[in-house]
Parts: sequence; structure tokens; C-alpha cells
Amino acid sequence: MKLRDLLPLAVVAVPTSAAAHSFESGADLYAQFVEGASIVAIYPAVFLPLLSLGFLLSLWHPEGMVRAWPAFLIGQLAGIPLATLVGEWILPAMMAAGIVVAALAALLPQPMRILCLGSAALLGALAFMLGLEGHRFLELPILIHLGIFFGVNAAVALAAGISRLAMERVDAPWMRITVRVAASWIAAMLMLILAFTLRGGV
Repeated sequence: MKLRDLLPLAVVAVPTSAAAHSFESGADLYAQFVEGASIVAIYPAVFLPLLSLGFLLSLWHPEGMVRAWPAFLIGQLAGIPLATLVGEWILPAMMAAGIVVAALAALLPQPMRILCLGSAALLGALAFMLGLEGHRFLELPILIHLGIFFGVNAAVALAAGISRLAMERVDAPWMRITVRVAASWIAAMLMLILAFTLRGGV
């Protein structure tokens, strides 16, 4: 099952046509960038794991996103050539990894550095492998790659920034617990989507 098969589970409307993520070769530069970024924006199976990573990083350290970004970047760069090797397993793999990362954020009172850096590298690689699935190395225009890069990093930064701001503005144990509860909800949603995917329900 490919990424486009999860279209009925999208939580935001698909821009332009239903085949937007076939990466139209004739699209102008702006459209190419938007196509790449929309891979993250449209599909819960992509952005939910990235949101869980943002929560994990902010629970680890107030500057968790910044500290983990080198590992996250290395993972993304590795995912570009590795995308040529993936098959239909990449979508369940992304969701399974997201469940693990969300569970770490929900269950660990103080996430460990090695777990956070490893999660950043893993999800960075999987996000690009999933976004570029079915395409040869550097087959697509560079702006599509940049769009995916923007979307992947923006999703993590959004979750990390919001959770950090909330915990800084409300310096109370219950706010940190709230972020961990949000991570547990993400894990539950991903388990539901993964179950439907594996049983062919989508």
C-alpha cells in the first residue's frame, strides 16, 4: 500500500487535483515546492510521527529541536538515496516508528539524549524515503526535495515550539503531563491508522 492510498484519511483538503502527489513534471517552480511540502501536510501517517518527534524533543530539552537537528538532517540526507530501495513496507514502517517515538514521549518522564537523537535520525530518514518512494535517486526536481525538506522540518519545529512555549509559559508539572498525554493520543491515532492499513481497510 502506497502513501497515496491513505488519501481518505487526510485531515486537510488535498490541494488542486487528486493526483497532486504524482509529482507533475510540468509544474512550475512554486508548484513543485508546494507538491513536496504537501506530502507532509496532507497525510496523517506522515505528519503525526513528526509531531510526536517534536513533542519528544521538547520534553527532553527546551532546545531539543536545535540540539537534535544535526542528527535529523543526517537522517533526511540518508533517506534520499535510500528511497530507491523502499517498497510498500515503508508506509507501515513510518507509522510504527511514529508509534514508538510517541510512546517514548508519553511514557518517559525525562527522555534520554540517545533516544532523542536516534529518533530524529530515524524519522528523518523514513520521512524522505516515504516521500520519494517509487522514484530514482535525484529523479525529481530539486524544488520537490526542498519542499519535502521544508514540510518535514516545519512539522517537527511546530510541535516542538508549541510544546516548549506551553511548558515555559505554564511552569507546572501538569503542563508537562499534558504534552505527554498529547503524545499518547498521537500514538493511539497512529495505531488505528496502522491497523486499517495492514488489514487493507484504506
